[in-house]
Amino acid sequence: MRPKQPLKPVLATFLALFGLVLIPIILKPLLIFALIGGIAVLFFFILRSNRTTRIRQTAWRKASSVIHNNLDHLTRRRAQLVRQDPYGRPLFDKWTKEVEYFIEHHISLALAPEEHQHLQSQRLELVGLVNQLTYLRMQEEPVFRAFSDDMTPSEFELFCAEQLRLAGWDAQVTMRSRDQGVDVVAEKSRRRIVLQCKLYSGPVGNGAVQEIAAGRAYEHAHFGAVVTNSRYTAPAEQLAVANGILLLHYRDLANLDAMLSDRAA
Repeated sequence: MRPKQPLKPVLATFLALFGLVLIPIILKPLLIFALIGGIAVLFFFILRSNRTTRIRQTAWRKASSVIHNNLDHLTRRRAQLVRQDPYGRPLFDKWTKEVEYFIEHHISLALAPEEHQHLQSQRLELVGLVNQLTYLRMQEEPVFRAFSDDMTPSEFELFCAEQLRLAGWDAQVTMRSRDQGVDVVAEKSRRRIVLQCKLYSGPVGNGAVQEIAAGRAYEHAHFGAVVTNSRYTAPAEQLAVANGILLLHYRDLANLDAMLSDRAA
C-alpha cells in the first residue's frame, strides 16, 4: 500500500497560489492611495513654491517701485551724508543709517506682512539695491562728477556760481570785503537771488540762515538761499521757514527756476 502524500507541500503550494491572487487585490487600493497621496504632496509643494515665488517677486517689485519713486531724494541724501576722512577714504556710516531708516519707514510700510518677512531675510540684498541705484544715478549727473570734497570754500563758491550759469543765470561771486554774508549774487528773468555757500563736513546751523536773511535785505534781492554739500540742523530749517530762506544742496541749483516758481505759487 502506497504511503499518503504529506499535506505540508500541498498546503504551501495552495497558500502561495492564493497569495499570488489575493495580495495584488489587497495591495492595489493601497498602491492607488499611495500614488494619489504622492501626487497630492507633489502638488502641495509645487503650489507652495509658486506662492513663495509670487510673494518674492511682488515684494521686490514693490520695493523697487518705492526706491525709484524716491531716487532723487535718496541720491541727494547720499551726496549729503557720504564724506571723506582726512585721508580721502569715504565714510558711509551716516548713509548706512539713512538707508536702514528708509527701508524701515518707507519700503516696509508698502509691503504686506508676508512680503515684509521675505525681504527681512534678504535685508543685505535690499540695502545693496538702494546703494546700487543711488550710485548709478550719481554717475549719470555731471554735477556730482564736477564736485570734489577736496574743494576749498572759495572753490565751492565758484562751483556754485558755475552751476547757476549752466542753468541760465547771470551769477557772480561777490568780493569778500563787501559780501555782507552773501557769496554769490545771481539774476535771471528779473529775479534776483543771493546765496551763502557753505562747504561743511557737518550740518549747517542757524548762523548761515541769519546771515543770508540780512544779506538779502542788503542786496535788495527777491530771494535768499543757503547752499551746501552737507545737510542742515532742525533749528536752521525752522528759522529758514520763518524767514523765507531756501536751504539747498548744490545739486538743487540746476532746478532753481522750478523751485522759485513753486515758491511764488
